[in-house]
Amino acid sequence: MSSQERITGFDSLRFFMVVLVIALHSAMTYMEFVPAWWYVIDGEKSFEFALLVVFLDSFPMTALFFLAGYFAPPSLDKRGARTFVRDKFTRVGIPWILGLVFVAPFFAHASLVAVGLPSPGVIEFVRGYFFGVFYQQGHYWFLGTLFLFLAVYAAYADVSERDGAPFLFFSSSPVGLIAGLWVVSVLTYFLSGKFVKPAVEWLNLGYVVYFQPARIIGYIGVFALGVHGWRSNWFKRGGWAPSLPVCGVLAVVSSVLLLAFTFYISPGKSPIYALTAEAITYNAVCLSMTLFLSSVFMKASGPIHNLTKYFEANSYAIYWLHLIILMPMLRMMKPLAISIYLKWAASLVATILVCDLLARFVLKKAPLLKRFF
Repeated sequence: MSSQERITGFDSLRFFMVVLVIALHSAMTYMEFVPAWWYVIDGEKSFEFALLVVFLDSFPMTALFFLAGYFAPPSLDKRGARTFVRDKFTRVGIPWILGLVFVAPFFAHASLVAVGLPSPGVIEFVRGYFFGVFYQQGHYWFLGTLFLFLAVYAAYADVSERDGAPFLFFSSSPVGLIAGLWVVSVLTYFLSGKFVKPAVEWLNLGYVVYFQPARIIGYIGVFALGVHGWRSNWFKRGGWAPSLPVCGVLAVVSSVLLLAFTFYISPGKSPIYALTAEAITYNAVCLSMTLFLSSVFMKASGPIHNLTKYFEANSYAIYWLHLIILMPMLRMMKPLAISIYLKWAASLVATILVCDLLARFVLKKAPLLKRFF
């Protein structure tokens, strides 16, 4: 496999994960058991969309952190630690700040209205609600967390290279590393769920660091796994790659078990039972689907790239923009007397197309914005 094939394979995978994130956010509008705070809720709901949401609320972000870790070492080697961090602040940190300051408050206000609270004035809303119980970063939490990971990695790599230390503190076979990461992720998910209710609740530290305690260790681990994967020549010609059949079976079985435990088995069981099942199956889906899709996109990089190459360069910008376009679109579709499945599909396709156009002709053309996107 050539270097170009490898790059296009993972570029295609990154775009596909962004598409799945948009699909997730659109599906939440139509799902049974939709959270009361969700920005747009349709009058008609479907249990099938609830299944889809649980499934998609697992591996896409894990895969994105893995890809970010995988491509961090060559960028760091090329630029050096200081330039690397400066570049990532421009490309990741500033878009995160822009989203946090200029976009996230609007979604916090949408949540306030969704739960039936009266809309206060701007100053009262910012003081009493946005910097209060309705604080959120929207989908921009990923950028803030990713920048933190990249900065810490650059600092560690800079010190470890001088000291001659490896990136990981232990060595093992790839399968051993992956199994170890799964065990650690399950344990931290379970322990977090004992203190945070529900387990996937968000934690806000100083209105800057914003994450889900149950999932953050898994994200750290898979980012580090991506770094290790690059350094160890995973997915490169002659390097290690996970078995496609084995990963496929694990991905299917763990996904079925996740849905079964979430909707059919855990309800009515003890909280400890439900939390244990959730921790085991969720993390199994995250890792198995990430490795399975990585293998698929590497092995079929050429054909897949031919289908997605038009959008791949704008994956990042599409992710940054998507809720800004998707939520008004879903709101406008609410009164339409058509199937919610058609609404979901139309909103997904239209959001990708509109965001791609905005990325091409606004974010990448405006004199200041094009530095960030």
